[in-house]
Amino acid sequence: MVYAYYDGIDRVAHSAGFGELYDAELVAVDRLVSDLVSALPPGAVLAVTADHGQVEVGRLAVPLAPEVARLSGLMSGEARFRWLHALPGDRGELYEQASAVYGREAWVATRDEVVKADVLGAGPSPEALERLGDVLLVPLDNRAYLDPGDQGDAKLVCRHGGLSGAEMLVPLLCSGS
Repeated sequence: MVYAYYDGIDRVAHSAGFGELYDAELVAVDRLVSDLVSALPPGAVLAVTADHGQVEVGRLAVPLAPEVARLSGLMSGEARFRWLHALPGDRGELYEQASAVYGREAWVATRDEVVKADVLGAGPSPEALERLGDVLLVPLDNRAYLDPGDQGDAKLVCRHGGLSGAEMLVPLLCSGS
């Protein structure tokens, strides 16, 4: 068995978005896969998949609202799966404020609600649970919630990490000779 990872499609989508460069990268990868299939020895199988999909966010990547950010001592996760870590004593207020600001455009959930929904798989370890924030924001559309302290994060055109079909449902191609 041989495993290989090619980052071209992901890299182009993050930096340039969907469009001419992305389409050209898809053509190049299609050619690469075709060349690999033609070189397979008898009985070999080639499986090609992706680790995730992407959505184009563009101008929908916005800093966290100040009234929510002031209650967050730390932000973690991805901009499309943003964990908010409450300041001491502010967990309930953070949840209420995040729900008021983002409740129509995002799934706003407490850590307990996320675990109960099995979004993280069955039974995250106690160590993993300790690292999660208190409140989760997952946009329902192509939005992304930026950490104002992370300037590099704002440069990405396409993103992943959310729960949309475009991000979670990926193709699997198998070819053998």
